[in-house]
Amino acid sequence: MGKKKKNENLVMKGDNGLIAELAEVKWVKQPVIYTLLSGDFSLMQMNIIIGISNELQDRINDYLNRRKRGEKGQLSLFTQEEIDKEAITFKINFSSLNIRPDAYDELDQACKNLIGLNMSYPIYQEGTTKIKERAYINLFNRVIVPTNLDDANNSKTYNYKNGKRRKGWIEITMLTKNLSDVFDMSKGYVNHIATIAQICSKKRTPRIYIYLQRWKNYGSKTVNFLEFKEYLGLITWDRKNDIIKDDVYPKYSVFCANVLEPVRLEMKQLSESNLIDISFDYEPIYKNGRKRGNPDEMKFIIHLSSMGKMITQKSKVNKELSDIIEYLKKEYTICDNDLSFITESFTDSMLPLLKQEVTALKEKELRYRPTNRTGYILMCLKNFVERFKSQHVVEDAVVIEESKSEKDTNKVTDELPKPTNEDLENFSKVLESIRAQVPDAMVFNFIKLYSVDKTTSNHVKLKFVVPTNFYCEEIETKYLEVFREKLFEYFPDCYVNYVINGSFFK
Repeated sequence: MGKKKKNENLVMKGDNGLIAELAEVKWVKQPVIYTLLSGDFSLMQMNIIIGISNELQDRINDYLNRRKRGEKGQLSLFTQEEIDKEAITFKINFSSLNIRPDAYDELDQACKNLIGLNMSYPIYQEGTTKIKERAYINLFNRVIVPTNLDDANNSKTYNYKNGKRRKGWIEITMLTKNLSDVFDMSKGYVNHIATIAQICSKKRTPRIYIYLQRWKNYGSKTVNFLEFKEYLGLITWDRKNDIIKDDVYPKYSVFCANVLEPVRLEMKQLSESNLIDISFDYEPIYKNGRKRGNPDEMKFIIHLSSMGKMITQKSKVNKELSDIIEYLKKEYTICDNDLSFITESFTDSMLPLLKQEVTALKEKELRYRPTNRTGYILMCLKNFVERFKSQHVVEDAVVIEESKSEKDTNKVTDELPKPTNEDLENFSKVLESIRAQVPDAMVFNFIKLYSVDKTTSNHVKLKFVVPTNFYCEEIETKYLEVFREKLFEYFPDCYVNYVINGSFFK
């Protein structure tokens, strides 16, 4: 259906080639009930069905954010005003489906067949995961591929194959009476590769891939055999009378040969090529002593590909980072925007050091009791991130620029913005405050404020001059916290750098 597009939702950093490949993958979230629609869909139809979910991504993400914030308002993907209408129309561009011109006839046929296709979704017994019954619906009320002939009065704006030319999108109308159930987010969602229907050659591969996604972190899943065939649209199950109708593959061996085995082999190949994150094996499960015939259940053994393992690890890291951010927000009354400097600079290798820094914040706060608690915590975190980015990742390390000669130092520092008289007065107050608290801290008799850079809107960069590396080490090991606290009172949101040059003290 076309070549894969770059992913705009997943950014993964690192020097591993696979990580770079993962950044190209686009993902889509689909409500669980929507993924469980039964039907023997073609690849093109699955591409369209996934495309509808893709159009709802902003709504789904907004819903998840509202739930995360504990809001009690609208907890549906659709507003009451939309639900009150008889139908809702979705518009899906060809480009998002990677539809090539030579597939337009196939697209027309897929859209036509979607309207009359038998579909159903599961209704569960209350408080359980056991299916009570399936609701049979005609989900798609209207599906068209507009052409210039659909314009008012059928006026032809230009001649193309007898006047018919597609406009480049699909219009899908769905009755609102089905939307609340089919797009019910309360049962959760499935996050999977958005282009799965575009990279497969077997029509049931996307269905089984999405079906198994829900349990990929468990390693295996046992499912009712008949329910699985019903999900694939290969049987009609009259649960009330316990009668199976319209069984496309009545024999288990034929079902495996025509459905499971071709899908298993394709997913194995795609997994080995790191185009998808899982593959599977399967085995029948018989009860009551039986060993042949149609099984009672199917056990799927799910394998993570290298991509899948990388994604799982990344998910764990992201979860830990999210927990840290939530802790900082609640504990120190900090908003998301004020912590964006962490997420924007975050890499996996930062996590253990960030956890150490956050753990140490309480002790620092109790020790120095800053008047502006939130501001002090932000300054500590910003200095940590700045040090990490500069590859000085030892806790409470300082950035040191050691000049080779006085001539070179003057050449560099002459280009830096000089402190104002007010800056110098404030720094004198900082030193007085430190000496009052730590009288024997003689190291602060040999430090000068040389530059105050206020060109950036987010923070101030202070550059100090000390005569030798000894003074930097003394500040780093003995007085860094008190220095940082006192600086914050007069220079909020500041980053500290040092230049070693003894000529400033002659």
